Amino acid sequence: MLIMKKSFEFVKSPFLAALFLMSLSTLCFNFALAQDKESYVIGVGDRISISFWQQPDLDSEVRVGETGMITLPVIGEIRAAGLSTSELSKKIVEQMSFYNTPISQSTVVVTEFNSRVIVVSGQVVNPASRSYERIPDLWQVILDAGGPTAEADLSRVTIVRKEGDKSQVIDVDLYKIIKDGDLSKAPQLKPRDLINVPASPYGPALTLTGQPKFEGKNIYFIFGQVTDPGAKNLEAGLDVLDAISLANGTTAEADLKNVRVIMKDARYSNVVKINLEEYINTGSPPRLTLHPEDTIIIPARRNDILSQALSTLGTVVPLVSAMGTLYLLWNQDR
Repeated sequence: MLIMKKSFEFVKSPFLAALFLMSLSTLCFNFALAQDKESYVIGVGDRISISFWQQPDLDSEVRVGETGMITLPVIGEIRAAGLSTSELSKKIVEQMSFYNTPISQSTVVVTEFNSRVIVVSGQVVNPASRSYERIPDLWQVILDAGGPTAEADLSRVTIVRKEGDKSQVIDVDLYKIIKDGDLSKAPQLKPRDLINVPASPYGPALTLTGQPKFEGKNIYFIFGQVTDPGAKNLEAGLDVLDAISLANGTTAEADLKNVRVIMKDARYSNVVKINLEEYINTGSPPRLTLHPEDTIIIPARRNDILSQALSTLGTVVPLVSAMGTLYLLWNQDR
């Protein structure tokens, strides 16, 4: 009863109770990540590595065939498509143990996620097919292809999706989605989608200096990691650094190496990527003068404060928990 009473008093402490809840949340978050990773379903075309620590000479690396089957030594053909890696591992051990009883464990690893291929064509730096364990959003896939070229028209991106014997064409105004700052509005990609980024009928992107071709509203937009985002008045000769200054500067989480300027040319748009750290230190590339209705996007660094806090929490919580335990024991002895 004394121990239960002391434990109850420990939980009643607001500070320690908060730490306990944070620790529990972190454990649940890590468990969810592990479950998500395990949920990958093997598909046709995937390449799989299978190893047996009791008998390494039976290790194999195979490709899942069009029928969903793989072929292994001793047991022959076995279905892999539609199973998770742990399910396939269990199935292999069950069949292998009939012929080789010492084998009780196998490790299955997907080395190539060929069943989740996305093809990117058109005006991107590196058009090609890419495979993913978890398919990201449309903008990230385009960035993985090296990003749009100077001739790219992001307002007329298309996704070609095969559904049985038919094909569906999905039109996406990616420029508007990026400008609005909510990438979740883009269609969710599916395996074997083909993304096409067309060329602008107005030719290459606007030059870094000179008069703009587009006579739009005399404003510019700035979004992301700045103190005061939104639409701003555009003054003659305003460049990117001036524009950021008028937005009261960047936040501590700003990724200055990956700033993008979406330059509007009539109803179409082009994207220019800028490394502002290099720009500030060396003056290269040349001064980028803004045009009417240009949009500046300043993303956040991946290692933001939340990630750092979660990382630190993993070290702090066990230490505080240990201190709390020692405190309870000390009180109990008294």
